Amino acid sequence: RRQREVLATWEIAVDKSGAYFYSRLLLALINGGLLYILLRVLGVPFALPLALWSGLFSQFVPVVGTYIASVLPMLVALLNEPFDALVVLVYILIYQQVENYALSPHLTKHTMQLHPAVAIGSAIAGGSLAGPLGAFLSLPAAAIIQASIGTFVRRHEVLESEMTTETDPEEVRAANKQAKDDRSTSRWWERLHREPSK
Repeated sequence: RRQREVLATWEIAVDKSGAYFYSRLLLALINGGLLYILLRVLGVPFALPLALWSGLFSQFVPVVGTYIASVLPMLVALLNEPFDALVVLVYILIYQQVENYALSPHLTKHTMQLHPAVAIGSAIAGGSLAGPLGAFLSLPAAAIIQASIGTFVRRHEVLESEMTTETDPEEVRAANKQAKDDRSTSRWWERLHREPSK
């Protein structure tokens, strides 16, 4: 029995780690591809190696990787033409915001089945505990822990009953209106019967 649990945990770890690297590679491909297009449009030399460097380095070196990876394309663009460096800087700043708030949480959620809040919290905790390496390894660790808990914790089934079935909001409104009308009618009727007895 214990061996089956260990093997199941191992399978979960392999699955989640693979999903993490898959999501990082997808982000590297998106980042590198968009930067390559921008550098080609601007006419910056060495567009492909710069885009590969920036895409891979920014995704696989946590926290400071984005900033270190963006220096080289900006320097080459600056040597080409100063305005190109400014365009590259603006692109990197905008792309980072889009990646941090839209792409990365969405990909993490779908590839690792990890809620974006859990991903951000684990990256902050991992970074504060073990620096850049901790931030890098925190996402797969959080996904493994979450999946292991989900696999080994006993779940309870919710039984179907009148209290757990979903009702139509219109039916609820109609029933509330009917109850209100019944109360006001019964009060009127009671007042009518009380008056003669006075």
